[in-house]
Amino acid sequence: MSAPTTGAPAAANSLKELAAAPGLLSLLGWSLVGRLHLSATLVALLVVAADITGSYATAGLVSGALVLGQGLTAPLRGRTVDRRPAARVLMWTSVVYGAGVAALAAVPARAGWEPLAGAAFLVGLACPPSTQVSRAKVAQLAQGGLRRRAFTLQATVNELVLVTGPGAASLAIAGVGARGAVAFCGALAAVGGFGLAAAVRRAGVDAPAVTEAADEGASEGSLLRDPAVVRSVAAVTALISGFAIIDFVLVSWSHQRGSPALGGVLTGVWAAGSAAGGLAATLWLDGAVNLRRRLLLVAAGVALLLPALATPLTGGSPWAVAAALAVGGMAIPPALAALYDHVADSAGPARRGEAFGWIATATTAASAAANPLAGAALDRWGPWAPVAVAVVACCLATGLVAGARRMPAHANGKVPAVS
Repeated sequence: MSAPTTGAPAAANSLKELAAAPGLLSLLGWSLVGRLHLSATLVALLVVAADITGSYATAGLVSGALVLGQGLTAPLRGRTVDRRPAARVLMWTSVVYGAGVAALAAVPARAGWEPLAGAAFLVGLACPPSTQVSRAKVAQLAQGGLRRRAFTLQATVNELVLVTGPGAASLAIAGVGARGAVAFCGALAAVGGFGLAAAVRRAGVDAPAVTEAADEGASEGSLLRDPAVVRSVAAVTALISGFAIIDFVLVSWSHQRGSPALGGVLTGVWAAGSAAGGLAATLWLDGAVNLRRRLLLVAAGVALLLPALATPLTGGSPWAVAAALAVGGMAIPPALAALYDHVADSAGPARRGEAFGWIATATTAASAAANPLAGAALDRWGPWAPVAVAVVACCLATGLVAGARRMPAHANGKVPAVS
């Protein structure tokens, strides 16, 4: 294999390759719009529920009910995408979910929070499978180095979703009020779902991958009986749980310092570092991939917070924490891209949607469980303790993929190493 090009020529070649794949950039762009409502709706609904109840703790139960509904049906929606035209599934669920979210804005305040939480749970069950579709169809559309670059760009896009969604909700709240913002989020979900459906059709990957692979037998039996798939799903879950713990630590640590807004700033710095690392990896990283090494780099990046938060070393300076987040965040998108690539190969073309659905369910449940664990550790030992738990979670992800077999060569002949 010839030596890889570096610098501007390599970046230009990567951009040309991404742009040359029919429909790939459109699919990635609409995957951003199709998922933007997820974080935006939580903010808008939280404000509506807080206005009704006067309690952010109770309001959290309402937004949590929406997330619970979304997580419960994620594997079923992913399995449907594996067996039915994706565009049709996206359009029907987008209509039902978008209308349901908009209807949440009309729940009267006198009804109390219980009916609002129950309605939010039911609406969440119909959430469009935008995440499953976008990841499964990228795997269906691209192979080898191109697929890894696409997954890296998608991980970078996800950072934009996390930052842009709450900002869009805040602007909508300022412009049309909290209830109007909830209705806006419903419309956004419908527009994003329809746009992603059109992008999938334009890319020519609307049909289930199992049809193209002529692999009917692969769709039989439970996905969770496959140890390789279970390990890969568990690895993603462990990694995302570690990230959820760090988010909790940043908010809690900032609150303890008497500067609640600092938590948002630090989270933004982490997202910016991650986006920068994702963009750099998309443009310049190529060739074989050592998955364990990338995951260990993520663990090392998270571990940078340990000395940054240590008062004897840095005085607990926010500047030291921000620097650790900016540097450590850069390793996240390349690792997630390689891990999602591993999930796609482990599940096979017939079951990728279901695998990413199980990831959505598992990460939702694990992130919810991670917050109380992080809170208990923080109360007892201080902020370094939950950060240490996050490091362990990242190392666990590395251990879960350590036993994976070497991944088969992709269509371009490159073999990403996982051992």
